[in-house]
Amino acid sequence: MVIKPDKALFLTTLILRQVVIVGVGFNKAYRRLVRKYRLREREAEEYYRLLYNTIMYYYTLKYLAGYHGFKPTIQGVVNYLSKKNFEWQLVEDEIENLTRGLSALTRISLRYGYPTWLIRDLSGRIPLADLESMLRSLNDKKRWLRVNTAKYSVEEAITCLEESGLEFRRHEVFHEVLQLKNPFKKIGSNPCVMRGLVIPQDVSSYIVGQVAKIFSSGDLLDACSAPGLKLTQLLVNSRISRVVAADISEKRVHSLLKISKTLYGGVHPLVMAMQGDSRKVSYSREFNFTLLDAPCSNSGAIYDDPAIKLHLSKKQIRRMHLLQYSLLTSLLKHSKQVLFATCSIHPLEGEEVIERLLREHKVELVRVEYPYLEDSYGGYTFTHSTHRVYPHKIRGQGFYVALIRRG
Repeated sequence: MVIKPDKALFLTTLILRQVVIVGVGFNKAYRRLVRKYRLREREAEEYYRLLYNTIMYYYTLKYLAGYHGFKPTIQGVVNYLSKKNFEWQLVEDEIENLTRGLSALTRISLRYGYPTWLIRDLSGRIPLADLESMLRSLNDKKRWLRVNTAKYSVEEAITCLEESGLEFRRHEVFHEVLQLKNPFKKIGSNPCVMRGLVIPQDVSSYIVGQVAKIFSSGDLLDACSAPGLKLTQLLVNSRISRVVAADISEKRVHSLLKISKTLYGGVHPLVMAMQGDSRKVSYSREFNFTLLDAPCSNSGAIYDDPAIKLHLSKKQIRRMHLLQYSLLTSLLKHSKQVLFATCSIHPLEGEEVIERLLREHKVELVRVEYPYLEDSYGGYTFTHSTHRVYPHKIRGQGFYVALIRRG
């Protein structure tokens, strides 16, 4: 299908206003456009690619707009893209040419469309070659599925997917995790997803769930549980006695129950779901294990929603740091060990939470051996005792992971 410039101009203007001005996430904004203007499935997929790239490289497009004499605004970006006839390959070629002679940090910032403050913050923690590979990987759209092994075999799920026409490849290490060959393909109405044979879940998120599964036993707390993807992994564990699944949002607790109904036919008998702020809830029992998949900036999940880039700020990351630290210190009062995880590439939402925890509390860190869990960023005394899942190593999201035991 050929992109129509007039329609592309119209849709690009609308999506930029929704994401940049209103602050809506990209996928939500695009779904609205598809419904309102009744885009056909093939048409919707093609324009999704164009608009996805427009949001992903918005910082760079403002620079290019200024270079061509347009204002570095939404209208300037739209005018620049119109000049290129909305042919993305022409835009990519110009980005490559114009960034060649710039300083390393500026080149990386513009080449991959990230704010310069983020590049500066990361450049001292990871070699520039790895930083560039990581950011390039986070720009590359991916979709992963996990087989619901609680009810189905991998073979059953694969047969269902093949019959539904979805093309995929199995992960080379985790055979129950499948990567879609076309990440832009709409899968919400796929019968294998609707029947619960497979669950949309990123491979890096899967790794966190598997690590939690290894170390969990007895009574377990899932402190920020919704939507419950990692919880469904934990329940395939005969050593668990009971699970309290808590979330601050009532709406998200309902989502958790809905997923449980799809995957298990009802609420799992071991699970008690509740609405509650895990910073404030006082429990009458001590948990053997707590999973804290903490709220964060989601900077490790940018390819899932490129609007995350545009909404990132130092103020937001500092706010997340304080929230994560508060959650962690509260939960250590109720649990013998806590697995702390954030889907962020910024050290303030990972290493620096743990640095503060070690300074102010008596805890110990447990090194975890598991595929794709590597040492965290350099420059910390505990670099070898906490971990990162690096996007360019796994072809997935970026996570920080630390297993903490109460001293």
